[in-house]
Amino acid sequence: MSASGGDPVHQSFLAHAQFRWAKLALALCLLSLVAYLWHQPVDGANGGTWLGYTLGGIGAALILCLLWLGVRKRQYRSRLGTVKGWTSAHVYLGLSLLLIVSLHCGFQFGLNIHTLAYVLMVLVIGSGLWGLIAYDRLPGRITRLHGGGNREAWIEEVLDLNEQAIGLANALSPEVHSRIVASADKLQLGGGLRAQLFGPRRKQGGDGLRESLEKRIAQLRSGPSRGAATAPGEQNTVMFMAGQLRQTAGGEQEAAGIQKLLDLLAHRNELVARINQDVALHARLQLWLLLHVPLSLALLAALVAHVFSVFFYW
Repeated sequence: MSASGGDPVHQSFLAHAQFRWAKLALALCLLSLVAYLWHQPVDGANGGTWLGYTLGGIGAALILCLLWLGVRKRQYRSRLGTVKGWTSAHVYLGLSLLLIVSLHCGFQFGLNIHTLAYVLMVLVIGSGLWGLIAYDRLPGRITRLHGGGNREAWIEEVLDLNEQAIGLANALSPEVHSRIVASADKLQLGGGLRAQLFGPRRKQGGDGLRESLEKRIAQLRSGPSRGAATAPGEQNTVMFMAGQLRQTAGGEQEAAGIQKLLDLLAHRNELVARINQDVALHARLQLWLLLHVPLSLALLAALVAHVFSVFFYW
């Protein structure tokens, strides 16, 4: 496929070869369904009939072929189809397994290795769909978030802003200095699995913080009162600094120093929020693999046990 200017147009693997694998999977499902409706065994549909064995063999063959994708992706010189074609087949044939394997067992389930294999197959397919949706939506959000930047540069800038903030705080007061140092120590980038997926529990800043600070500073500067200082432990660092600005008696020079420090804190917190959002998006992008691959291996083991038990104990 090419655009009017002659340049090739990117084509999703889902539409590979004009949806070849989607058509094949649909045809396979229709044939299986027609055979299932036509076949009327005396004991009812089950995996022990000739059709049950046939559909079971097709399902097992499909599972083994789909598991081979992980190997094919690393065979860079292989001529056995393209990775895009294999991925397209992986998606559509994987979805067809839901119907084919259900027809294979005649929708009969119980507390046994056969149903365990079926459940694992459903979980593998579900995690694969999750990955498909994630890779369709999250990369665009990551690109927009980066905007030409990258996480390593943001982290370096956060460290530099911390040093600048501590340097400015040294010139103000010991109380301000201790507050800024404590704030820098409490910053959390990434963390455990929950923090990576959803961000740290403690809010560390975000969009619109600079605007809200500017409004707050304007209110504080226009206020006539100079009440007692608020204890640092009762407010977050930004609001504590806003309170310091209201109480300053050192003239415009000290007020300008506090203003600059507030701007540094606002920018730092925005960067921290951006870093944690970037970590969360990448974690969500990779989480499905942590489920999909182990579940696929468990499915393979259950499939072997299922086939072994059928041919050696039934």
